[in-house]
Amino acid sequence: MTTETTEGVRVEVLKTWVPASWLADPDGGGLDHSWLGDAAAHLAGGGSVTFALRGDDAEPTSTELIVRAKAALAAVTTLLKERHALPADAYVEVDEESYGTPTAPEGRSRFLLPHQDGAHSSFLTPRAVNDRHGITETRVYSNTVFFKRPSHKMYQGFLITRPGKFPGETYYYDLIAMLHDAYARRTGHPPRDAVELELFLGDNIARSLELADVHRSRYLTVGSLLGSEHPAHHVLPSGPRAESELWPEQYASIPDIWRQVEACPCGLCEGPGARLMCHGVTATLGLSWPQTRARYEAAVTGERGDLLIGNNLTQKHAAFSARDRQICPVCVVVDTPVGPEYEAWLDQQWTQGFDRVGGAR
Repeated sequence: MTTETTEGVRVEVLKTWVPASWLADPDGGGLDHSWLGDAAAHLAGGGSVTFALRGDDAEPTSTELIVRAKAALAAVTTLLKERHALPADAYVEVDEESYGTPTAPEGRSRFLLPHQDGAHSSFLTPRAVNDRHGITETRVYSNTVFFKRPSHKMYQGFLITRPGKFPGETYYYDLIAMLHDAYARRTGHPPRDAVELELFLGDNIARSLELADVHRSRYLTVGSLLGSEHPAHHVLPSGPRAESELWPEQYASIPDIWRQVEACPCGLCEGPGARLMCHGVTATLGLSWPQTRARYEAAVTGERGDLLIGNNLTQKHAAFSARDRQICPVCVVVDTPVGPEYEAWLDQQWTQGFDRVGGAR
């Protein structure tokens, strides 16, 4: 689900307070489970869901919150399979609790640039029938380093077990809406159907793969996905943090990248990563990074015990938080993103996504 305003198209966020009765007995009969159906439908429709899991407890332990998060997402996953074409082999993956948020040196906070979790092998692709580059044979962008796990994350999320010194914010961006607008700017007309957008995306991914030895990034950037041909816009700094410096090899392989790192089109962005982002979206959307945020960004402030979930393929997400925040990643994944069931789910995402942003508006 998205919300279209005069400023643009944004991901719609639903907050769900999980009933204390369900938390006490998830398998109990006679309980009102309508919230589960609403959450599954919202996720399937392109929205993001925040599950409040504290219940009636004043201070549930982190261990208890993680148990609740896994149970709630498992219940939603079952409904996504039964009602919304999620592949039968999808499952809930719970990672280790993260103690401390990685930050740039001396930083007390950090801004994570728009990305997809596990994006070495988790990113939006065309349907196999519309793939003219062989991308869908593996759906792998980089297989040299796996930070966490090699699974294909279809829905990404995290449980906040400790907010930190100040409330953090998570930001969501509708990638299909951004692709739509980048395509229209590139061609001078909106795409006629989702297939045109898929072909456009496939060409952009293939270009980034061809430039891999130059940009040396393990994740696709917003600039690369939206069609920039400049290798600097395919560079994603470590983290991927707005504040992070680039690797020496990236400076060496892209001689003029330092100009883009030192100054951006709007003159307002702080940090090498943020300035590169500004150049990338200016080239593809005709908007500065602050203007891009104003047009597409949906913000969520997370509290302790909140589980935030969104589509990891049709959305990009970013975050701003304190370095002492603790989270536990909780995702819905498949091990291998191939086969008729995955393609049927992906077909639904493209069709609904194109309709959500107004089609050939």
